[in-house]
Formats: sequence, structure tokens, C-alpha cells
Amino acid sequence: MRAAGSRLVGPVLILAAALMANSAWRDAATALGFLEGDTGFVLLRELTQAAIWLAGAFVLIRMVDILIWKGVIVRQTGVPATRLLMDLGNGVILITAVIAIVAFVFHQPVTGLIATSSVAVAIVGFALKSLISDLFSGIAITLERPFRLGDWVEISGGSVGKVLNVSWRTTGLMLESGVYVMVPNGRLSEMVLRLYDRPASSWRDEIDITLPYDIPTHQAERILIAAATDVPGVLGDDRAPDLRIVEFGDNGAKWRLRFWVPDYPSRSRLRFEVQRNILRNLHFAGVGVPARRIDAMVTKGQVSSSASRGAEAFLGRVSLFKMLAAEEIAELTAKSEIRLVLAGQTLVQHGDAGSSLFLVKEGLCEVLVANGGGPNESIAHLRPGAFFGEMSLLTGAPRSATVRTMVDSMVIEITRDALQPILARREAVVEAMSHALAERQLENDHRLMAAHGADHGRAAGLTLARQLMGRMRALFALNAPAK
Repeated sequence: MRAAGSRLVGPVLILAAALMANSAWRDAATALGFLEGDTGFVLLRELTQAAIWLAGAFVLIRMVDILIWKGVIVRQTGVPATRLLMDLGNGVILITAVIAIVAFVFHQPVTGLIATSSVAVAIVGFALKSLISDLFSGIAITLERPFRLGDWVEISGGSVGKVLNVSWRTTGLMLESGVYVMVPNGRLSEMVLRLYDRPASSWRDEIDITLPYDIPTHQAERILIAAATDVPGVLGDDRAPDLRIVEFGDNGAKWRLRFWVPDYPSRSRLRFEVQRNILRNLHFAGVGVPARRIDAMVTKGQVSSSASRGAEAFLGRVSLFKMLAAEEIAELTAKSEIRLVLAGQTLVQHGDAGSSLFLVKEGLCEVLVANGGGPNESIAHLRPGAFFGEMSLLTGAPRSATVRTMVDSMVIEITRDALQPILARREAVVEAMSHALAERQLENDHRLMAAHGADHGRAAGLTLARQLMGRMRALFALNAPAK
């Protein structure tokens, strides 16, 4: 309040000086030798009276700025009035003061002045019609407030920019590329605008992808919905990602993946991560666009034979089994079980005994650990290509965490009996798997990795690998290699 009062001091002092000059102008004219009726006498009187009007306008402008623009407007809208609206109000006050000076100081008929200047106004108006259109469009934008400073707006042509300012003639936008553009207000008022911050900053993005007709709907849902659900920042709960079929084309069905983003600036990053996850899920599902895809039609929890054939290629891409030959992959696939697990179901429970390994082929799972007696805490997501339960399978250790599906998922379960013949025949597989398990164990143990350097960590990994190899031999009843 004190700051507002200090802003009025200058204009009030000027008005006071003008009033004092008006009360003393007659004495000043006499002192200067002017007689009543002389030009100098009349001019001095008119100047002092005009000064009062202008000083009063100056005081009124400052009071409107304090009470209206930075008072009522801020309290009602939460943001200060735009410069365009303030300039317009100040201009109205000044024009009114000038008209009053012409009418009451110089005693000239205002209507006559307007009539004599009407032709000039028409000529100027025709010459400046674009400028006038921009001006009144700017006034409409300021009053209606279709967008605010800082909002992201898409204009005709697909360009999207952040509103930085609204002036008399133009609206300034900063594009995503960093380029600043100025759009005339007249053109802006004629465009159909897409506002990404109204009524809320969150909005739904969409990605279209065509999949052949031999891809079952449930498989498409597992691949696509999991791709969006796995991205931190994509909104969930009542706005969880969903799918629609857009059309049936010659090459297949066009699917539309829809997901909610928190605001426009994060849209590009989240969209890229979703697209990257789609490619990853298609890769592990054995789907190559636009080649024909592996049919994974599921009926009552059973998986078709074509999905079983696709599992061979999938197992060959998993890091844990890359050392296996093609015939060993085929043998392992034949003894494995391909399971469809609905969203929210638990695959393994912490502390339970286990003798099988799970691989995520399609969908998304989460790893849960106990949190001090409270509800389980989610610490990781398992995407297509990930595996879990390997310690229980290969060493007999109990399950170290709970794993449950986040969306409908397809997993491959490999039992100890399925793996035992391969390990018995090939010593290199036992050694390679023990090293892979050791590396994974060390990656999960953050305290060990932080306590040792790279060389010490490698030595610790070799030691752990030898220990795991011994446990594997004992569990699978394997003979020690010949010296």
C-alpha cells in the first residue's frame, strides 16, 4: 500500500503545481505587462487551464493503474492486465482530456471538429485497415483471454508455440525449435487454435501403427499398452493408456494407442519413449513390420503352436541363453510352458520356494519388495526380454521378491527339469550362466558396487561366479570338469 501511495506522489505534485499556477496566472500576466484581452494574457490563461486537465489525466492514469490494472484485475484473474489493455485505457483517458481542453479551454465545438475530420479519418482508416483490424483483434484477445502468457498454442499450419506477449498488432510465439514468430492479431483471430493448456495442462496424445490381420487383438494390446504403461510420466489411473482400431486397410488393421501426458513440453520426450518401447516390444514378440507376424492366439489360457515356434527366436535373443546352440534352444522351447497371465496376477511370491525361471515375452511386470511391514514397494519394471527367478532355478534359493503383471502379459516358464540335460552335456553353458548370474547379482547389489572400485568389483564378480557355479553343480547333480 505504501508503494502504491509513493507512485501517486509525483502526479499529485504536478497537479498541485498546475492548480497553483492557475490561481497565480493573472498576477503573472500583469507582471509581464499583459493587459486583459491581449494574446499573451489569453494564452497564459489557456495554458494553465490545459495544464490542469493534463495533470488531472496523469493522476487518473496512475490511479487506474494502481486500483484497476494491478488491483481488481489481479485479484479477479490472478495475473496482471496485459500491456495492450493498459495502453488502451491510458489512451482513452488522454483523448478525453484533449477533447475537454478543446471544448472547455479553447471553446471550440467538438462536433464540428469531428465533422471536418471525418473525411481524413475515412482515408486514414482505409489505408490502415490491416493495422486497425490487428488493433481491435488484439483488444478482443485481451478481453476474451482465449489463452494466457505461457500457454502452448497450435496455429494454422501445425506450428506450436509458447505465447510470450500480446501487443497492439501482434502476438509473439516461441516455437519448439526456439524460433520466435510474430502473428498479426487480425490473422490470429481468424484461425482455429488448439490450446494445450486449456482447460487443463494434461492432454491425450495418440500414435497410430498398422499391424497385420494375423496379429490377435490380445497380442496387440499386450505389445502396445505395455509400451505406454512402462514410460514414467505417462498418466495412469482413470486415464490409463488404451487402444482403438482406426480402420481396416489393405495391409492390416490400423491401431491407435492413446495415452495422457502431463503437459505439452513433455510431449515430445514421452512420445519418443513410447515409440521406442513399441519397437522393443515388437522385437521381442517376434513381430517385424510390415512382415507377417507370429500368431499368439490364446484360448482358455493355452497358447497356439505358432506362438511356440516364435518362442524359439525369442529365447535366442535373451542374454541368458545366447550361448546355446539352435538345437538346444529348440529342445528348451519344447519343454517350456508359454503362459498368458492377466493383469494384476502374481507370478512369484517373495520367500516361496521355486524351481523355474520366467521370461517376459509380451506385456509388463513389476517387482515388489517388502517395505518395513507396510505395503509392498514397486522397485522395477520387467519389460519384454527381461527374466526373473533365475536364482531359484539355478541355485535353489527362495524367491527374493514378488513379481506381478501390470498389464496382460505372455511369459515363458522354464523349469529345472527342462534345463538339466543341457547343463549336463555342456560345461561351457554352466560356466557362462554362472558368470551371467554373478553380474546380475552385483548389479542389484548397490552397496557392493559403491564400496568397491571397478577392479575389485570384477574380482568380486569372479569369486561370486565360482560360488554360484558350485551351487549349480550341486543342485543339478553335475560332475566337476576334468582337470
